[in-house]
Amino acid sequence: MATGKIGEVTYDVLRPTAYPKWVLSCYQHIGRRKAQEDRFALCPALYDKRSAFFGVWDGTVGDFASHNIRSLVLPHLLASPHWKAFRALGEGHVTPEHLHSLEDATKEAFLKADNELVGMCRQAKNHYASSTGVTVLIAGGVLTVGWLGDSRVALGYDQGGKLCSEFLTVDHKPDQPGERARIEASGGSVEYLHNSFNKPFIRGGDFTRRKALGEKPMQLQYSRAFGGKDLKPYGLSNRADVKQVVLSPAHKVLILASDGLWDVCSDQTAVAVAMEAAWQGRDASQALVAYALSEQDRRGGTADNVTVACVFFAEEQGEDGADDEEGGGHGGDGGEVDGPVASGSNGGSGNSSAAMHNSSGNRSSNKGL
Repeated sequence: MATGKIGEVTYDVLRPTAYPKWVLSCYQHIGRRKAQEDRFALCPALYDKRSAFFGVWDGTVGDFASHNIRSLVLPHLLASPHWKAFRALGEGHVTPEHLHSLEDATKEAFLKADNELVGMCRQAKNHYASSTGVTVLIAGGVLTVGWLGDSRVALGYDQGGKLCSEFLTVDHKPDQPGERARIEASGGSVEYLHNSFNKPFIRGGDFTRRKALGEKPMQLQYSRAFGGKDLKPYGLSNRADVKQVVLSPAHKVLILASDGLWDVCSDQTAVAVAMEAAWQGRDASQALVAYALSEQDRRGGTADNVTVACVFFAEEQGEDGADDEEGGGHGGDGGEVDGPVASGSNGGSGNSSAAMHNSSGNRSSNKGL
């Protein structure tokens, strides 16, 4: 069993590896694209063996945004006063204060990471480099998912002896009423492009003028993103949505992936493929990537980059299953860490019985052309 150094982040493809509280794997494929624009980050032991951070980012207009943002989000999360407030609360029974602190830390990390990335884009004169992003923070027996764009997370769980599944994310698309309203109020527009199967794109209010000047202004298929410097004034948002799940022994597997998988695969199929692969002793992430590539070929579309990370939970996972050991024997003492240690480079539905906390701007209970 791997122990994992506390706070260590890897950007390398990972074969199925058993940690004390989960089995983790990650795999990706370039598809038939000219470049791999997906990125990911894995931190299987954030501050002790019961905590972790995982993320998948899908770049547009090159890999500048996805390559850089993968190493920016976690440091901003760990520096957040909301994160420090969560750590000061202690762990045990999950309270609304725990949930709110984790939610606010995630939202702040996305905002500050994007601000830093936009500054890098400005310095590099990279006006439209953008990236989706979905992250999972496991802390205090709570799963906190934050996202921008159309990378997704699916959760597989047992309900009365039946394997069920659901998406924990909802894509941010320009033609959704709230997204369209923000874009149009900011002077942008939503355009349906014939050469992209009439999918909706966000277009900047300066698009026609820049075209006339001989520039190449870009449009995006998602309405919230990291980067996209010159679309930010026209309604491209960096405000993450957040969903939280209090973990229980019913939760079996978590799947993070770019749209290279989700464009051709439902949450139910993904969970079924992952569970079958695990039962057979195969790499679930690699099995899902193979499934996506096969489906892309069968449907005759362009084979997109595909990145998949799978997290299989230990049977005792959950708020009541925590032991008293605070990270002993795992490369650290379980205390606060100042920042992640990086290693490697990957450059290149049913209803859950779990308690949930959703956020889309306000709290409530419960590609580019």
